[in-house]
Amino acid sequence: MKKLFTLMTLAVGILFICSNAVWAEDAPETKALKESCEKGNGRNCYKIGERYRTVELDNKSATPYYEKACADNYLAGCNAAGILTQMTGKQYSPQWKKAAGFFTKGCDAEDHVACSNLGQLKYKEGRQSAAKKYWKKACDLGNQVACSNYERIIR
Repeated sequence: MKKLFTLMTLAVGILFICSNAVWAEDAPETKALKESCEKGNGRNCYKIGERYRTVELDNKSATPYYEKACADNYLAGCNAAGILTQMTGKQYSPQWKKAAGFFTKGCDAEDHVACSNLGQLKYKEGRQSAAKKYWKKACDLGNQVACSNYERIIR
């Protein structure tokens, strides 16, 4: 029984690996998603970014798709672009400034996750009053993590 389970796991793994290689460049569905993205469909740009980030584990390839999604006003792309961009920099770097721009666009459109992440970025920069402002907004939008951070910072 244990051998059968091991063989099945191996077979699924091989199938998974083989199917990923086809998706990345050759699949007609991928081509259609990319064409749609290029024409301004932010949701499809986001889907491609998610594929690169979660399946291919390739943040570098995912980032431009998230940025395009954000530019096309698909707000989940703004948050994802902000996270990946922030990861490439450090405090006060151009990358953090760019990440703050992505988070700000999402937060201005009332994306509670983007507001919370913007608060976190500001806090890490040592800008507690700005962090408090964004955590408060995220909390008001229903983000419980931001509420906890806000409560902690006002004590």
